[in-house]
Amino acid sequence: MKRPHLAGFLASLIWVMLAPTAPADEGSIDASDPTKIYTYAGGGLKYNDYTNGEYMWEARVLGNVGLSERDMLLFEFGYGWHQGDQTPGENSGMTNSRLRWFHLFDMNYELDRGYRGFGLQADAQLAGSLKGTDGQNQILFGVMPVFALGGNWNLYLMLNVANTWDKGWEYWNGIGPSVTAQFIYDNEDWWPGAQVRVVPTYTYFASGELEDEGSGQLEINVGGEFTPTVMWDVTFEKNFDVDLRTFSRGPGEKLENDWNGFLNVTTYF
Repeated sequence: MKRPHLAGFLASLIWVMLAPTAPADEGSIDASDPTKIYTYAGGGLKYNDYTNGEYMWEARVLGNVGLSERDMLLFEFGYGWHQGDQTPGENSGMTNSRLRWFHLFDMNYELDRGYRGFGLQADAQLAGSLKGTDGQNQILFGVMPVFALGGNWNLYLMLNVANTWDKGWEYWNGIGPSVTAQFIYDNEDWWPGAQVRVVPTYTYFASGELEDEGSGQLEINVGGEFTPTVMWDVTFEKNFDVDLRTFSRGPGEKLENDWNGFLNVTTYF
């Protein structure tokens, strides 16, 4: 990346982390509920560890735009610095990005136990240019029913159909079901805005190049708030089976993401 582009990226990261907030929203934000429609922006630092001993540091920007009372659009992108030369390719560049639309139907936020409601989503997870992030473009469509489990626990169950292509869309590699179960616990008695998330994800491909193969992640997240409109999160993720962020057709040694950690701060508007 040329220096002016890198400077612009870093300026964007600093702006979204330090931008002023809207005082009218103070005290009303529930960052533990992914169905609530908010506008926020933030960023942070991510560490990626690969199975061959190499690693990458990454600066990521993330945000969400409330389009209406029932619709929102999430975005993510990053720039990384790879450490190691066992795998050919540039050691710095843009990493994977994401764009997700969510539509909320009727949701019962007062229910203590039982089915609360559901939403629809379309999710595009796109390959980057930096090695270790230049694998698959994934497109997912699905629903997210929500269940109150009692005792401050909620389950957000994402049921998707996933399609995946090589970077550049040269090859279609498979289609299949993808399930993400977000178990979220919140407890203000622990610390301000306290929340814990346990999020297993697994995608199984029923046809295509990846037929009978699967890709999984286990994410553990701890978060809270600095102020009523400034939130922090720490995320650990472990990868299993096929790593879709690095998988591609063709010969040659390929990286595999073993685990990663991400520290970020977001500001709500």
